[in-house]
Amino acid sequence: MEGDGMVKLFQRSESERGVCYLNYIGDGDSSTFLSISACHPYGENVPLSKVECVGHVQKRMGSRLPKLKIYGSKKLYDNKTISGKGRLTDNIIDQLSVFYDNAIRQHSNSVKDMTNAVWAIYFHKRSTDNEPLHGFFPAGETSWCKYNQAVSKGTAETFRHKNSLPPAVMDAIKPIFNSLSHPELLNRYLGAYTQNTNESLNSVIWQICPKISDSGRRIAEIAAYESVVRFNEGRLGRLNIMKELELCISNNAISSHKKVDIRRVKQGDRRAQQNTIEKRRERRRAKALVESKFSKKEGLTYEAGGF
Repeated sequence: MEGDGMVKLFQRSESERGVCYLNYIGDGDSSTFLSISACHPYGENVPLSKVECVGHVQKRMGSRLPKLKIYGSKKLYDNKTISGKGRLTDNIIDQLSVFYDNAIRQHSNSVKDMTNAVWAIYFHKRSTDNEPLHGFFPAGETSWCKYNQAVSKGTAETFRHKNSLPPAVMDAIKPIFNSLSHPELLNRYLGAYTQNTNESLNSVIWQICPKISDSGRRIAEIAAYESVVRFNEGRLGRLNIMKELELCISNNAISSHKKVDIRRVKQGDRRAQQNTIEKRRERRRAKALVESKFSKKEGLTYEAGGF
């Protein structure tokens, strides 16, 4: 159904809008893109490209590492399992996922820089006092790497590494870093394109026309039209629709719509603050911990494309 809708959008874009969509931003599911490519909306000589949504990149690291942790009951070469205190915990997995996401977003103009940043995460966690591995990190006193800061200040001998993971654990997760740093994969994230705008619009549509309730085509169209107006112009945009319908607009209606728009902007600013972001991360970690406990108890119950 989604594939059919996207094919129609591509096929009519040139005739109705005068534009050609050469890039398709996806979330990892390739079926829709294959449907679009197969119909050749702009002719066989106009190739289309699939670009991954950077908002989904963090999930790659966050989905592969837990599998190692859940099913890694086999002991590693240091005679210990991969999980446990000082090893691969839920908190470490969340850290690595966030670091991986930042590495992609902050170096989205260069595949080489992205690759170096991803491996910097790996060697940052592997570095010890006896084996410092900081070749991928920026040098100098302004470097985010505290060891390289110490080197530039001449205090490297007194520097002590903290929160390092054992070599056996790092060797176990190295294939994941190899896979997630492959140039072919990282090339899809050049430009840091995102589906957030579309997802935000979808959430407005679902507020008016919830997915959990049955709605006809007419209701869905009205919900989509009003959502576009609200998304682009705020609640005040609804008043323009009322004017076109020659409806009477009271001062109370204008005042209430302004208040809603102001509250929405303030809420967005508040969510963008660092302390609010940290709280969301803490809630996400707590949720991941609960899900991990259920996974250990029940085993794999669902996996996208796994059944």
